Formats: sequence, structure tokens, C-alpha cells
Amino acid sequence: MNDLLKTMSARRSVRTYADRPVAKEDLDQILKAAVLGPTGKGIAPYDFIVITDPDVIAKLVDIRKGGAKMLTTAKAAIAVLGDEDRSDTWIEDDAVCMTMMHLMASSLGLGSCWLQVRLRPSNVEGKSAEDFGRDVLGFPEHNHLEAILAVGPIDEKPEPHDPDDLPKEKFHENQW
Repeated sequence: MNDLLKTMSARRSVRTYADRPVAKEDLDQILKAAVLGPTGKGIAPYDFIVITDPDVIAKLVDIRKGGAKMLTTAKAAIAVLGDEDRSDTWIEDDAVCMTMMHLMASSLGLGSCWLQVRLRPSNVEGKSAEDFGRDVLGFPEHNHLEAILAVGPIDEKPEPHDPDDLPKEKFHENQW
């Protein structure tokens, strides 16, 4: 099996992390991977906020209604922001960044989990997850918070996917 396909097969969403820090060098590699992905017209309308302060990560646990518990044990998180004034493909470009970071974290032996923020409510009644994130992280109004990647070391690596067991009925040739 191709090395990239092995990495992709091994990538799993991990929601519980070991109580060890994530090395700065690993976070740097994850960020490098994020910006190596393609973007519409090469504009790269994204920015990132790397969060390693446990107090800030703890505040973010309430960012999304019913779905941010992975942050309770995450040792780092990376917020991915997009600027709709710079590109109309900022959502897609941010999604590519998230995917690239997921793959790099997995290749480094780290666990990660995509926490979708855009268009989600927070645990605070009447406040969007994006506005909650803006209050905690202080990013400008022209930026939108697409998602947060929770990152941390794992004790037990989940079983990889078997590429031969993937749903082949999803693949169509020439037409539906």
C-alpha cells in the first residue's frame, strides 16, 4: 500500500488524549501541512490561532452545543479562520487546511478531532459558536471561524481503516 494511503487509512478522529504535552515542533509541522494544501486562485484566505494555554482550551469547551468534549483533554487546539473578503472559497480552503492538519497529526502519531464551528450554536443561549470563539480568541470581525482541530497525544492508536472495505458503491464511473 502507498505510504500516503497508509497515513490516510490510519487517520482517525480521536476524542480523548493522554496527559502529555504536544511538542512545539509537532504543532509547527501541523501548521506547515495546513498551508501546503491547494486554495482557490492561490489566495490562501486563512489564518490560524494555535492554542496551548490550558485555561483558554478549557474556555472553548462551551464553544459548541453538545459537541466539544474532546477539548477537555486536548493539549492543543488550532482554530482555522477564513476571510470572506479575500476569497469566496474560504470555506473550502479552510476545509482543506483542516484535512491536511488531520493527516499530519496522524503521521506524527498524534490524535486529532475536527470540531465544526461555522453555523453551529454555542452552549450559551442565543450565541453562535463563532461569536463565542471570537469572545475567547479575539479574532477580527472580518474573519470567520470555520473549525477547531483538537490535538493531543494518544495512548492507544485506533485501528486503521481498511481501504479494501471502503463503500465502493460511492464510486461511479462516467455517470451515475
